[in-house]
Amino acid sequence: MPDEAPRRVRSGWLAFLLGWAEKDPDQPPPLDRVQQDRAPTGAAIPNRGDESRVSEPAVATVWADPHGVDPVAVDPVGADSVGLDPAPHGTHDGPGVPDESRVPDESRAVPVALPDYEALPDYEVPPDYEVLPDYEVPPDYEVLPDFLALPDYEAPPGALIAAGTDEHGTAYVLEDEPDADPLVDPRYDAEDRNWVRYRSHWGGFLRLLGVAVIIFLVLTTIRGRIYGWIDEQIVPQGPIGEPVIFTVRNGEAVNQIATNLDNAGVIGNATVFRYWLRCDGPEGGKITVSGFLRCDADSSFEAGEYALFENMPYVDVNNILNLGPTPEVIYNFTIPEGLRVAETIDLMAAQNPQFDRDEIVAALNNPAYVSRFLPEDVGQFSWFEGLLFPATYDVAEDDLRDEARFIQRMSNTFDERFSALLNDVGRDPVIDELALTDYQVITVASLIEEEARVAVDRPQMARVIYNRLLRGERLDIDASVYYALNKSFTEGLTRSDLDVDSPYNTRLNPGIPPTPIAAPGEAALRAALQPDPDPDLLFWVRTDHGGVDGAHTFTTNLDDHNAAVEVCSSLGYCE
Repeated sequence: MPDEAPRRVRSGWLAFLLGWAEKDPDQPPPLDRVQQDRAPTGAAIPNRGDESRVSEPAVATVWADPHGVDPVAVDPVGADSVGLDPAPHGTHDGPGVPDESRVPDESRAVPVALPDYEALPDYEVPPDYEVLPDYEVPPDYEVLPDFLALPDYEAPPGALIAAGTDEHGTAYVLEDEPDADPLVDPRYDAEDRNWVRYRSHWGGFLRLLGVAVIIFLVLTTIRGRIYGWIDEQIVPQGPIGEPVIFTVRNGEAVNQIATNLDNAGVIGNATVFRYWLRCDGPEGGKITVSGFLRCDADSSFEAGEYALFENMPYVDVNNILNLGPTPEVIYNFTIPEGLRVAETIDLMAAQNPQFDRDEIVAALNNPAYVSRFLPEDVGQFSWFEGLLFPATYDVAEDDLRDEARFIQRMSNTFDERFSALLNDVGRDPVIDELALTDYQVITVASLIEEEARVAVDRPQMARVIYNRLLRGERLDIDASVYYALNKSFTEGLTRSDLDVDSPYNTRLNPGIPPTPIAAPGEAALRAALQPDPDPDLLFWVRTDHGGVDGAHTFTTNLDDHNAAVEVCSSLGYCE
């Protein structure tokens, strides 16, 4: 065994990984601790460089007296105990003179187990100690100085135990087990902070290599699972699902579109789709975790409706969105000016066979769709008379069966257009002078719409109506009689028709009819709001004035009017 046996001091993680450690010279083992150890058969006990082996266990006791002497007493196991009574019997400087300073320190006694130790011959009991009665000192007993045993430790067979003093003058006890596992130290004592594991040269490297392999395998497994999950989102498992009509609204960002696609079930994860668009887009590249920070592809999609399906691959979704929205099939329906509600129903059913007549009538009976200009005292039959705006309407294919929506759309359009005219041109002072409501102005516009054939006649007709109302005269408008009789203008009027008893017969009743008689267009509404400024106009009659077919002659007195009537009769317009 070498003179300087390797020290074993406690190890931390650094020593565990590097495989070596050295004892801290600033942390010597305490000598004033009471320690006891048992060495099994076969242990070698070096004493000042001399080793001897025993075959039976023994007990070695180490203590330190006040003078710094650390004697070791060895007692075979089973023998009578060494009775050194330091309390009543001290050492003597001379015969019969006790010296209290030489009393051994019992608190520093350390029993040490030594197997079958044979004491050296000629052992003499120190004069300062007194042997208790009935104790026989083993022959050849020798005190081992500078020795400390480990506490509560059983050394394995064949262990080498050495004691000595290091270069700093610190006493130590060192044990070595030649056949011990370099990676596992069974003699590690959690209570002794002066000990660490002692490793071989290759132990740290092998451990680092093992840790690196484990980390590599864990990261590879995690990476594989992440990429596998991402691939399942990009190309989902299972068949394509149900059809989805997906709408991209104006101004929606790609992030919102991705969220809406996820909510609709078209894709499985909005976040992955957004990164896929940024990293791949139409190119269809491969997503990588490190590549997320470098992805900068920009995508945008046109607003509109798209025909998609549930559970679609990302590339298919992207291709369809890049193609633009599905072209909407539009149908145009024209509702001309001057139609009564009954005529509007016939035209709607004729232009769109998918409209159901009963559904149209049901919509016309629904007060939710009525114009806001309708007074509360108007009967249900006339709710929509004159309040459905005549125009050309574009209808999407999906709305061809929605009669109520079409009726509501015409009513809303009338409110919008007439409100705009009120703001743009306002109401002529004569309207306020007559105290007419907006609904009555609309009724005047319906009379103009039915009578006028050319645009220049409309403002003059409006002025004739207002002037006659101011004078309290009947309007004598044949169009109102046609409405009262529910007759077409192509049928003509008889003398008896002019005598029909109806509030709409302006040849018998003063004032304007109770409701509009037809749907006025924007020109007629404008003329009703801003009539011709001539305050003397009182009559009109069709004469194709100025060679314009359908034009009327306007007069201010009865004689001029009768002359114009003769022209009308000669043209076959008047009877």
